[in-house]
Amino acid sequence: MEKLKRYVFKHFESHFIFTILVSVTLINLFIYSKVAFLNFYYLPIMLAGYYLGRRTAVLGAFFTILMVWVFVLVDLDNYYAQEEKFHLYFHLTVWAGFLMLAGWVIGGLKEKLRFTDKLREELAQEKQLLDITNKRLNDYSTQLETKVSERTQELERSQGNVETLKTRVEEALFSVMDSKVARLMIEGKLRNEKRQISVLFSDLKDFTVYSEQNPPERVINELNVYLGEMEDCITQFYGHIDKYIGDGIMVEFGAPIKYKNHAVLAVLAGLSMQERMKKVNTQWKMRVGIATGVSVVGLLGSKRKSYSCIGNTANLASRLEELCEPGEVYIDHNTYMIVQQYFHVSRIRSVYGKREADKIVEAEIRSLENLLNQNPNDLEMLFALGQAFFKKRAASAAIEVFQKILKINPNHVEARESCLEAEKKKDEFEKIAIRGKQERVSIYRVLGLKDPLMDRNKIPRFFFDKYASVTSKLELPMDLIHASEAVDGTLGHGKTVALISYAIAESLGLSHKEKEELLMAGYLHDLGKIIIPHEIRGTDRPLSQYEQKLVHQHPVETTRMLQQLGYNSEILHRYVRSHHEHYDGSGYPDRLKGEKIPLGSRILSVANDFDVLTSNRKNQEGMNFQSAIKELQKKTKAGKYDPQCVSALAQLLNLQTHPSRALGFKRFTTFRT
Repeated sequence: MEKLKRYVFKHFESHFIFTILVSVTLINLFIYSKVAFLNFYYLPIMLAGYYLGRRTAVLGAFFTILMVWVFVLVDLDNYYAQEEKFHLYFHLTVWAGFLMLAGWVIGGLKEKLRFTDKLREELAQEKQLLDITNKRLNDYSTQLETKVSERTQELERSQGNVETLKTRVEEALFSVMDSKVARLMIEGKLRNEKRQISVLFSDLKDFTVYSEQNPPERVINELNVYLGEMEDCITQFYGHIDKYIGDGIMVEFGAPIKYKNHAVLAVLAGLSMQERMKKVNTQWKMRVGIATGVSVVGLLGSKRKSYSCIGNTANLASRLEELCEPGEVYIDHNTYMIVQQYFHVSRIRSVYGKREADKIVEAEIRSLENLLNQNPNDLEMLFALGQAFFKKRAASAAIEVFQKILKINPNHVEARESCLEAEKKKDEFEKIAIRGKQERVSIYRVLGLKDPLMDRNKIPRFFFDKYASVTSKLELPMDLIHASEAVDGTLGHGKTVALISYAIAESLGLSHKEKEELLMAGYLHDLGKIIIPHEIRGTDRPLSQYEQKLVHQHPVETTRMLQQLGYNSEILHRYVRSHHEHYDGSGYPDRLKGEKIPLGSRILSVANDFDVLTSNRKNQEGMNFQSAIKELQKKTKAGKYDPQCVSALAQLLNLQTHPSRALGFKRFTTFRT
């Protein structure tokens, strides 16, 4: 059947011509009503138009009409018999026109249908091609996902291997050098350069004798315990342990990471080491020497490298450690000039306190000072005191006394001559000859941290007498606090803020629990600054958006650190988190406003900024407390602080000079007594 169908379609044109010829012949020869059968010819013409097209259909119609006219003219009687001649011709003409029109129209429609069919076929082909493409894409996507997954797993395995290898390398490096040096070395950020640093040397007195008298296992075990404790103290204050020299330690501060306040960190580390030493092993005594200056720092060595420093600063620190009395911390003049703001120090003189004669002179000085308290302008006793200081080799003290005599009596010849002699001997007496240095150097003993509460420019005496004792009630991680403050150059900030906050809280009637929590918050509120890069802490330049974001997150980080340290009080966390919120809602990190800010946080904010205003900072001389209060009041009007907190602090600090002014706080009546 299919073959027949294909055959018919293949030879349709010839079949069409044959059919037309046969039909015309048969109709004209055998059909009686020829005119009636003229309509039969529409069928093949329409089929021709549909299957063969417009041209073939029109030609077929033309030849059909031509043959019919031939038969009509040849055998007119058969046609004419049926109707009148005119009507016949008219009928044939109309029929011929419609027949050709039918072929033309059907052929045209077929061509349009063919165009549509062609479009349909093209669309079908495009759809088929699209389906094939989609299938291929889906297959490729599936394969790609599989390949990506496999590649990702392979990369993860490679990354894991790299991380494992990196960890092993870091562990190997960390075991022989400082972790910061190892990390900078791996990152390619370690440079050889000249830099201002502080160098610390420490050593144990008579440890060699101890090591010779005890079994090696015991010596090594105890030495490792000692070194471990000292390492904690050093790393707490960002020191780089250069090397262990038996029982000695060499440390750099300010390298490889450039901390601005490296001298303060070094002295804090030295004091912390001496305090820890008293707890670790009371039978050993340690000496600590610290020097500050320009040194060459970098990696030394060819195959086996070590990050170290060379130069006069390291040599001087080593000599200071050799001269140091056991249990003490000695510093050079450069270090003293930097740290004198924060530490009590005393000048070291070459023979001070080492001979019996010195003790006799000390007793004489104390006796003369007691007598001068009764009669400060007695020239004979003043001159005797100056001579006693000169015997003690305290030339500066002697010069000060002789100059006082000359102010009272400019013609005092002996005082003038003695003053000139003391000035000549000042360097010889008060500076110490150091092996390897041509000039004598000034050496100082560090006695301890200065109490920031003793600054009368900041804290009035009556205020100190009433509240100073409350700060002694707490056990806090002071090394951690001091390390954080030293990086900023704000040593003592936490203690001052704690005291001020406690006093304001008491004046506002907070509970005992809230006051205690606020006292701790004052000490601990800035620990989270560890997330702020040290180079931007305390800087005067404008901060980038990213740097501002870090600064604004430090209260949140402080809260997290307190939880890690075991401080789980919700009150403490709220106080610390919100201590940089402003009363008008412009603070951070949560943009709290007004009474939504915890009262303790509002108090902490005032106390914090009071200390900032009254402290000597870089490029800023601290205000006195009266000026600071005025500045706080001005900012309160601008919306920064809670007015009641600022008013309470103003009343507390003005209590002595204005005992009758209560500013509306009845609870101050106990202070007036």
